[in-house]
Amino acid sequence: MSTRRWVDWVNILLGLWLISSPWLMNFSTADRAAALSAWSMGAGLVALAVIAMYKPATLRDALALVLGVWLMVSPWVLGQAAFSAISVNAIITGALVSGYALWAMYIDSAFDTDRPYDDEFVSRPWSSLSEQ
Repeated sequence: MSTRRWVDWVNILLGLWLISSPWLMNFSTADRAAALSAWSMGAGLVALAVIAMYKPATLRDALALVLGVWLMVSPWVLGQAAFSAISVNAIITGALVSGYALWAMYIDSAFDTDRPYDDEFVSRPWSSLSEQ
């Protein structure tokens, strides 16, 4: 298994943790904003990781980085900083997601310097349509 796939699998596990954490940590009904944030960020992370497994791209890694940063600041933005378990969960998971996104971006840039963003469709959308 390549390093790239390993990072994507870790992101899938982190996304699944985010989806299940409101129930496992008993805050799905107590703090609805935190639960909705965890569910939506988890689903987004799983979707990005699954797509990245088949088509790695720095753009998707950058989106994962944004998700990770949001998770780290969400306790203060959503007013949950007083709930220590919820805050710690969001901050640690966000730091891991951000770290793995930065690592994936480093791996991609180290081995593929010709295409720094998504693929040829993003940089030249009309060329891939004319080749069909």
